[in-house]
Amino acid sequence: MMHAGQGKSLGAVAPRSVPEAYMRAEVASFPLTSEKAFHESLITLEPAPESRKDSRQTANLWRECEHRLSEHASGWSLDRLVALRDEFWFATSSEDRAWRGLHRVPMVRYLRALAEAHLERRPGVTDIARRTDVDAVDALTHYRWLIFAMPEDLLLSALPENPPPLRVNIDPPLLIRQLLDRGVAEIHHHIGAGMDFPTLWAALLSALGNPDLESDVLRGPDLPFGDGTLFLRWLLAAAVVRCVLAEFLLRGQNRSLPEFLREMERGSAWQLQRRRVLARTLEALASGSEDPLPDIEPLRGLYADLHPLAVQNEVEPPPSIQEVWKRCDPIAVRLRLRTPNGGERWLVRHGLARLDVLASGQEGTKEDEAFARLFWQVMRIRCLTYRSLVQRPMTAGLLWFIRFSGRLQLAHGPLRSVRSEVSYDVAGGGQSIASLEIRSSSKKTASRLAEELWALTYSWRHVLEKTSSGDTAGSPPEFGVVLLLKKERDPTHAWEEGHPLAYGMETHAEPHPLHRPQRGGRFAGYFVEQSAHIRSLVDLLRAIPQLPWLVRGLDVAADELSVPTWVLAPMYRAVRRGAARSAMSAGMRVPPPLRMTAHVGEDFRHLLEGLRRIYECTQYLLDRAGGRLGHAIALGLDPQQWAESVGAVMMPAEDRLWDLVFEWRMYSQYRMPPELRAEAPPARAPKLANDIQDLSELVFGSAVSPAVLAEAHHVLHQLWCWPMGREDRDLGLDTFTRALRRLRWHEVHHAVHVFRLLKRYREDEAVYRRGQHLVDIALDTAEVQALRAVQDGLRRGVSARGIVVEVNPSSNLLIGNLMDLRNHPILRLYPPLVEEGAPPPVPIAVGADDPLTFSTYLLREYSLLYEAAMGAGYPERDVHIWLTRIRQTSMDARFTTPWRPDALKMADDLLKALETYLWKPFPRAR
Repeated sequence: MMHAGQGKSLGAVAPRSVPEAYMRAEVASFPLTSEKAFHESLITLEPAPESRKDSRQTANLWRECEHRLSEHASGWSLDRLVALRDEFWFATSSEDRAWRGLHRVPMVRYLRALAEAHLERRPGVTDIARRTDVDAVDALTHYRWLIFAMPEDLLLSALPENPPPLRVNIDPPLLIRQLLDRGVAEIHHHIGAGMDFPTLWAALLSALGNPDLESDVLRGPDLPFGDGTLFLRWLLAAAVVRCVLAEFLLRGQNRSLPEFLREMERGSAWQLQRRRVLARTLEALASGSEDPLPDIEPLRGLYADLHPLAVQNEVEPPPSIQEVWKRCDPIAVRLRLRTPNGGERWLVRHGLARLDVLASGQEGTKEDEAFARLFWQVMRIRCLTYRSLVQRPMTAGLLWFIRFSGRLQLAHGPLRSVRSEVSYDVAGGGQSIASLEIRSSSKKTASRLAEELWALTYSWRHVLEKTSSGDTAGSPPEFGVVLLLKKERDPTHAWEEGHPLAYGMETHAEPHPLHRPQRGGRFAGYFVEQSAHIRSLVDLLRAIPQLPWLVRGLDVAADELSVPTWVLAPMYRAVRRGAARSAMSAGMRVPPPLRMTAHVGEDFRHLLEGLRRIYECTQYLLDRAGGRLGHAIALGLDPQQWAESVGAVMMPAEDRLWDLVFEWRMYSQYRMPPELRAEAPPARAPKLANDIQDLSELVFGSAVSPAVLAEAHHVLHQLWCWPMGREDRDLGLDTFTRALRRLRWHEVHHAVHVFRLLKRYREDEAVYRRGQHLVDIALDTAEVQALRAVQDGLRRGVSARGIVVEVNPSSNLLIGNLMDLRNHPILRLYPPLVEEGAPPPVPIAVGADDPLTFSTYLLREYSLLYEAAMGAGYPERDVHIWLTRIRQTSMDARFTTPWRPDALKMADDLLKALETYLWKPFPRAR
């Protein structure tokens, strides 16, 4: 018998081409989520080929939809696409199937039908619409893909139920109860994206009123409307118009919107210039045309009049999540709403109710189309914003992710004081979890880091107050901060912004860039930049010995392929030693040691490259102290399936060379720990040695033996590290050069050759240029056999060391382009049922990673693993046992530690210590 983890699915087929659920979601949401729909300003969908304007607009919209989807529609005929269009665009309700396609469909009926097709009509908490038991899993899958395409709260508000539901119950209740009763830990949560979309939208509505907001705050490719400044103008226009629509819904009974606006203008105290800006804004949004759209400054001035609290929210950010809901959305301010997402839900609910009346023909004139047009244009801007922040499917790789996550900075200001509280609420989906471990960016100075940690601790104190108020039982939740070093490709961020130079020019990897003088060799500039972050942490640890109760570890993330492991090794060692020295001066109560983790093995060109980087992190960053690996999906991917999906790989020669050197080390056990063993497939060893010599001649200009390269690979990662290097307190520009000179060369094999090789590798521009030559690698049977041997050996080593892999299902689905969760590497890396003779399973912990970017939260990630295993055909009892073990591993591997005997007192002590360090009293409104 073969299980899903060993190459063949037990249940339904897991697609390797574009999932049908993705295509359904894209077609279904297109009238609301596409720029074409915005520019056409659609208020009805016309199925008949009439000469009316709406019919032409619908035809134009379909042509654009067809064009967009044809880029991904592998295996899809036009007949299948048209069938999806007919079902989702022109259906109205389940009661009038006989009349479908015979009448125009107002947008309100389209949206309500879309919501009813996926959700049950229930107030409070609703469920996925499952028509039969047979399609239960598919219904859930289709809904999940739909909420990658459009905001979930819009679908909930569109259900014709009064009041509409607030959330969807899609998580298996028995599983969730078991998790919450036994305690569940969030071990991988980036606080910069640690919120849901309604929270971020409310913050964005406030941030748009900040007069200091730069016009180019949104940069990079693939933004809506093709330009960040133009997108910002449309956001401001939508923010202005939604205030106007709300006022109309409050006071505009028995009048059309134009009549209401004329009355408002006559009674307005605004200056003529303000009224003109408003008129142009309404005209631009109604038409979807940029021509009448005002510039940013007039729009900002107009919005400031409508939302005067926006400036206050920047100067004095809301101190609690309740205040965020109360102060950030101008509609909530106007109506004095305090409920979560209250302003947006009020606008959608009352707007749709009015549109229902207009669509029924009971009331209104042709002029009332103005309300419908503006309402749907505001909804489209919000949907486009959602799609620019939530990572789109079919955009695999970390560079795509970096573009999506970088856009969140726009709305961070109003949330500065509530981030820990928001993260805790989002992580548990409103439920209490046992532990929250957040990733937060490191800072260049100790004072900036102290202020950041103070804000996070202050916000966490609100969580402790709520959870100790008697509403929850048991121990208070644990909290910890893991500081994050950011990998980046180049100092000008050209790669992130979509204009990389050819062959790695002007990147941190280049020893001597033409237009950016750099002393010290490869990555010297990057090393100096990150050294400041390391110094600030070490200095703060020295000044505040109890800080390790709060700061629990170090991580590195972002553009995985941009910075090699050897550059990071000295930084990890410096932090580890700094924390140990700080603990020695802590007095009677010694804080727990700092822990280490690293994002690795998630983004790679060749699977062997991902495996090499996992080995390097395991051996040279985590050392023998255990720790965790972030994602590490290269450990779980099936080499045969991966090779079949890729076919061939093109990559720089020097990276391929180091990959093969690593493989050679695995077979030869050259300076390898005993738990890492791999047996070379037949005839692989001699071919590998020949390939290494050929590639080394290409890169270095002369053939180098595998043994010399293996020693160079080892020494490069040992520079400045015990036992081979002397300790040096300064992390400076020429640290690696000095370390290379002062190395204990009597301990190095082939010392002369290794010294010359490493010096040329780090400092010779010609070596770098030749190393960027691209080589094409055919993924034949021999390559697959080698991958399987290396992967099995590495998995045994990771398992033997007790290193835990942090799994993030939604993140892996999108970044790893897995297509379907039944393809998730976890089903092979840590299967519910282990095959005899298979490599030992690797311990797994689960986190949500970036909740907003991946439209998820912690408990939903467990639910997704449940669905994946059930869809792969495993028995439900075994799936529950499997997830129980994963939950326990997550708790055991967490970096957080209890704040005893009194968590609130510990929070106060940390706040006081940080304030003393900063010589700065902070206001505390409690």
